[in-house]
Amino acid sequence: MKNVNILGIELYERDAREALFLTYRFLNEGAVHIILYLTTSVLLEAVKDEPEKAWIESADLTLWSDTEILKAAEINSRRRYREVQEREYLKIFLKGIANVHRSILTISDTEEHAEALKYELLELQNSVTIAGTMAIDMEADQEKVVNEINMIAPTVIITRMPFSMQRQWLEKCRPYINTIIWMGLPESFDCVEGKEMSISKMGKRLLNLLFDRQVSKYKK
Repeated sequence: MKNVNILGIELYERDAREALFLTYRFLNEGAVHIILYLTTSVLLEAVKDEPEKAWIESADLTLWSDTEILKAAEINSRRRYREVQEREYLKIFLKGIANVHRSILTISDTEEHAEALKYELLELQNSVTIAGTMAIDMEADQEKVVNEINMIAPTVIITRMPFSMQRQWLEKCRPYINTIIWMGLPESFDCVEGKEMSISKMGKRLLNLLFDRQVSKYKK
């Protein structure tokens, strides 16, 4: 484990083995634990949004989805680059959940998106139990949503939607949900391909260039 500061955001760099060890410890504890996958675009947004920055820093575990973040953290290990590119943590985590017969609930901003996330996870590990899918509407009755989640009682909730939406929902409902792990994925996160969805190769190059420039500027 290594403490790193990226764009003024205090984070911990952990390899897949360290992150999995911590995750399995969470499974033996009672409270809800927040695990967040970070992209360069998420970090760039967090720099401009203090509540989101604080939420990311307060997460129980943060993981990288971009090798550009490794570069910003001055991590040169080829093994770490491969772990990030191949989604090694997520694959082993899903296999572990399947092996101990725990269940997962997928949540997104629409039922269609929640279903898409479900099938991506099954593509990574076809023996994992997806107990249900759900869409969250911030205007809806959140007590009803919480009750629906608690009826399913999943060990793990994996959600893919804007971080601001996840943060706002958890601020209201975290104390009341019956789960052990909330794994937050950014809305652009592709579980299978190891890349950001809806971003072209040119768009990704421009995003990486902007991120690199901001990191360089911050370090000066």
